Amino acid sequence: MGRDHPQLISAEDRLRLVDVFNQAQKRGWIGRQAIDLHMDHSLGFAAAVAATPTIAVDLGSGGGLPALVLVAAWPRSQWTLVESSLRRAAFLEQHCASNGWSDRVVVRHETAQNLGDQEQHRGKADLVTARSFGSSSRVVEVAAPLLRLGGELVVSAAPDATPWPAESLSALGLGPDRLTRTVPRFHRATQLAPCPPTV
Repeated sequence: MGRDHPQLISAEDRLRLVDVFNQAQKRGWIGRQAIDLHMDHSLGFAAAVAATPTIAVDLGSGGGLPALVLVAAWPRSQWTLVESSLRRAAFLEQHCASNGWSDRVVVRHETAQNLGDQEQHRGKADLVTARSFGSSSRVVEVAAPLLRLGGELVVSAAPDATPWPAESLSALGLGPDRLTRTVPRFHRATQLAPCPPTV
């Protein structure tokens, strides 16, 4: 699982991102944990997925974790970063531009629910990620409409997390939660059937 993924980003990208995350931390948009630990946690998302995505969406991108780290790790992936705060969205857009990623990263200042209602995004993503987006029920409800068949949802999990209820996932077309045993931990679910159009 995920062994073909880059586990490291270039030293140059890491230095640039440390600066970005220091700025985000000063604004209170990411936790007070050491920046290197935040970045290593973000790279854990790469190890949790089955294949490098072509099209990916990050929900509630906030200060840029894990999205900006994964953008750097996967230079051929196209990303949509969804952020409802105008200030944070502008911050993300600025740093994507300064890193030369504007051709493959779009920052959407809107709610994630709205994105799933749009035909150009519904059922298209190979991967949807979320770090601190909300409750598990909210995450799966918003992510499922965005995923293509076979696409993966990967969400940061608490150390004492238990798998998400299979019935709730199945109602949205998602397969069972394959909660990782590694540290950090991640919830992982695959879109096995189309998400009902009412969601």
